[in-house]
Amino acid sequence: MDRRQFLEAVAGISSMVPALALLPAIEPGAFAASLHARAQAAGRLRTLSEAQDATLETIAEILLPQTDTVGARAVAVNRFIDLLLSESMLEADRDRFLEGLAAIDARSQSLYGAAFVAARRVDQEALIGALDGQLPVNPLTTAERAALERQPITAETGYATLKQLVVFAYFTSEPVAKGLIHSPVIPGRYDGCAHT
Repeated sequence: MDRRQFLEAVAGISSMVPALALLPAIEPGAFAASLHARAQAAGRLRTLSEAQDATLETIAEILLPQTDTVGARAVAVNRFIDLLLSESMLEADRDRFLEGLAAIDARSQSLYGAAFVAARRVDQEALIGALDGQLPVNPLTTAERAALERQPITAETGYATLKQLVVFAYFTSEPVAKGLIHSPVIPGRYDGCAHT
């Protein structure tokens, strides 16, 4: 992921997380680093129930599995998102996120007769693949996003938000920023046009 893609992901969630919208373009890394540190130190979930946490963790690990690189579970993406939901998201957006998780679970129940975490791995992957295939190719405009927010939550819209948060949480974690994309979590200063 390059800087432009990372900033697009930040822009996608900045309407839900007011703290991000207020930060200059290079500061989301500092915000995320602080949140990651506090999430790792947190002893318990604050917003997510155990069942919601298990669903989120399973989806995150399907999206970003442990391979020769660190996976979403290893960097505690679910704990980061729980803290983000608890401290930084508007209540309406937090509620929509939780409704989206419930919609994904309901879709799994209707297709496979089991909650998402209880479904077979092949069924979990099929559902996530189908939801991923429904994502828009281009980022939504502000007007399109506003229109979508007025619609009832579906598994598709819930998944779109969930994926944005998972990607943001994963790529701002220290092991990924330093080890995978070889970028400091908080970029160094920029000195333009130095005169010699």
